[in-house]
Amino acid sequence: MTETVPVTGVAQTGRDRVRVMTGLTTHAGQPYLCGPALTCACAPEDNLAMHAALYQAGPGTVLVCDGAGSTRCALFGELMATDALGQGLAGLVVAGPVRDIADIDLLGFPVWCTGTAPGQAAKAAVVSVGLPVVVGGVLVAPGDQVIADRDGIAVVPAAEWPAIQAEVAALAAKEAATRERLAAGERLADINGLDLSRFLPPSR
Repeated sequence: MTETVPVTGVAQTGRDRVRVMTGLTTHAGQPYLCGPALTCACAPEDNLAMHAALYQAGPGTVLVCDGAGSTRCALFGELMATDALGQGLAGLVVAGPVRDIADIDLLGFPVWCTGTAPGQAAKAAVVSVGLPVVVGGVLVAPGDQVIADRDGIAVVPAAEWPAIQAEVAALAAKEAATRERLAAGERLADINGLDLSRFLPPSR
């Protein structure tokens, strides 16, 4: 990928073709990721499924993990982030906690999660790898495009992604033209065709 596709543009142009996650408000590493999902589902307080997904994930992949409501044990940490970075993964989105967040920041591996926890997870059971999962209130299938930045996390069905990319590019061009008009002194309401004169205070 040669340029950043913002989540706001994806959500604005995609509308009902795009699903937006909620609740994954903790972030570590670089503030952007974009790539096709490789999904997994963990057993409670067990990250073997995450390890299995990481082991098979290819470059550019975003790991998307259902953490089974885990809160006490981290499902991902600095050593896993180092491995993922070395394999060229694009990032991680996990409905569960991570640890070593300061180290992940230094590495720059992009992570969105539900929080942090210092404990170590077990490695005994796998619910699934490569099957649809629900993360952040969104059903994610393997291959769905996942885009995350400081404004949120969006999921786009793989078949819709090329069209939405083109629509986001067109929106960006339109917004660039608007910025030029604002720089020239026009008002945003006038550019957008909003008649706000009735909201002005009465003249004396």
